[in-house]
Amino acid sequence: MSKRHIVSVEEFEYNVTNTQRIPVGSGLELGACICRPDAAGKFPALLWNDPYRSGSDGSTSEMAHYFAKRGYAFIYLNSRGTGNSDGLSLDEYMSEETQDSCDAIAWLAEQKWCNGNVGMLGASYSGFTSLQVAAKAPSALKAIAPAYFTDRRYTDDCHYKGGCLRGYYDMLTYGLSMVARNALPPFPAAVGEKWSELWKQRLNGSEPYLLKWIEHQTEDDYWASGSVIGHYDKIEAASMLIGGWNDGYLNPPLRVFRALECPKKLLMGPWSHSYPDTSHCGPRIDIHYELLRWWDRWLKEMDNGVDEEPAVQVYIREFEEPRVDRTVIAGSWRMATDLPTEEKQLNKSVPGFLCSGAYTEQHPEEAGSRTTPYLPAACTNGGLWDAGVPFCLPGDQNKDEAKAINFMSPPLQEDLHIFGNPMASLFISSNASVIPIAVRLSEVGPDGSSILVTRGILNATRRHGMDKPAPLPPGEITRIEFHLEATAWKFTTGNRIRVSITGSDFPNVWPTPFEGDITVHWGPDFPSQIALPVWDGGETPAFEFQESISQPRATGVGSAPWQVIHDVLEDQYRFRMGEREFGVSQRDPAVAWANAKNSGTVSWAGCEILSEATGSLTSNKQTLMMNLSLSVYLNGDPYFQKQWSRSVKRELL
Repeated sequence: MSKRHIVSVEEFEYNVTNTQRIPVGSGLELGACICRPDAAGKFPALLWNDPYRSGSDGSTSEMAHYFAKRGYAFIYLNSRGTGNSDGLSLDEYMSEETQDSCDAIAWLAEQKWCNGNVGMLGASYSGFTSLQVAAKAPSALKAIAPAYFTDRRYTDDCHYKGGCLRGYYDMLTYGLSMVARNALPPFPAAVGEKWSELWKQRLNGSEPYLLKWIEHQTEDDYWASGSVIGHYDKIEAASMLIGGWNDGYLNPPLRVFRALECPKKLLMGPWSHSYPDTSHCGPRIDIHYELLRWWDRWLKEMDNGVDEEPAVQVYIREFEEPRVDRTVIAGSWRMATDLPTEEKQLNKSVPGFLCSGAYTEQHPEEAGSRTTPYLPAACTNGGLWDAGVPFCLPGDQNKDEAKAINFMSPPLQEDLHIFGNPMASLFISSNASVIPIAVRLSEVGPDGSSILVTRGILNATRRHGMDKPAPLPPGEITRIEFHLEATAWKFTTGNRIRVSITGSDFPNVWPTPFEGDITVHWGPDFPSQIALPVWDGGETPAFEFQESISQPRATGVGSAPWQVIHDVLEDQYRFRMGEREFGVSQRDPAVAWANAKNSGTVSWAGCEILSEATGSLTSNKQTLMMNLSLSVYLNGDPYFQKQWSRSVKRELL
């Protein structure tokens, strides 16, 4: 029998409680919902920690049931100041919050129903937390399985990208939603009579995370909290890293895998920001089974062959019609024992140099240049940066490429595989001192259709480092280098590769404030190039993943989940998602705005609570201005209200 069939079997009933209080070193008690086997014995514990009130009402997921039936205790832990926990939530990934998890792990390991082995898992915030806690190396934490996570918050989270402020996401979705969510109370059935006191502490003491994010516009010490980059050597727990090519967190899984020295596995599929069994970007796989094998190996010490399989399991995408509503992504699974080294990849002889509209292997012999105006909404078909939004895929790139500086390869004579981060090394000039440089890499088919392979962006003022902003000398030719987003792609024989350069990634980034042009230079002294991470294509998989039996996440098709609207008279572009809007001006990049409302509700017998958060972010050439408002209603009547306003100077942003 194949070792892939050696797994814990379904044999237990389970019970659930949301009344557990876990004490931590600070003196606080954290609310936990525990789903564990209803049987005598000792079982490993699986910890999921987030501020999203998971399990606070006593409801548990199919994932929790799955593992409890197979001999694991599954614990939802509410971060301090959220759900049923004591304390205040003043920011994401606080150092105190990381220590809380370490304390909770020690407490779990000592329980009479636990065998002393603990694993951490989760997607997004709970995935971040798993990695952050692993870097503290608590002795009982034997394995982790973070999905859709970052190791470097400034560059690879939802706040800044390439030194550019994120566009729609924080104000329209995540950041504002946390203002509303953090205003909700604990459940009296879980915490007892003190629920009202804890609630009042939250209302009076919590602060919007958003205010801190716009105050820290460079990669200063603030962003180090929650970032494990540079501390990989401290991670000892066996690490299964899960990522998706249509998720927002593309770079961290590869970067972390390269750096780890502990037992490790990389699973990169075509997925968006939901687990691989429900992602609307398929093929979907039974991720519960893959996780079960991981936990069985490292928490139950079962000899099931997990550490004998190829450590890199990757879905390599390929050319297809760029329909934004597709739910199965073209490509195939490949495997390898390790990631190729970047130095070896980038030394391959493939198209690389930019010259007179060509993307070629030949070093340019004559100097030349091309120029495009900076238009904040020049690119509107690149899809949405995804950390949990509705359907997000990019469409055909031709409309965007019409407003870009383009370079095209000749038809490929054979298939070309890449895996990793393409590197942009460009010689540019501009008459603006602050301007972004955006690069897109696409594959063009025989019919001219163009599908996005990957992209990258850099605020040119961050060319010396994300912590060292410096104005771009107007008119001076300057070399800038940056990585594009990681990808795994097979370019097809006969198709062509197109490189497109603008200053836009709408609605994913906020515009820089000045009008201007972007000029790309080439020649013997200015060898502008895009180096590709060439790969040998890996190995044919020795096994097939089990298909998911779950329904895919709803795509939003048919309900107009998001729109891009062009105001022709004003030449303004508006991105709309329901009642939420992010807008930019093509005539004056300094003019941009975002307005949104988010709400949260909780209820029990005789009590219904609604929290509503509204927010706006606007800009001019010098300043970013944020206004936030929170209104809480108890049984339909106004109960609490608070406002925050903040104006901050733009730091070459």
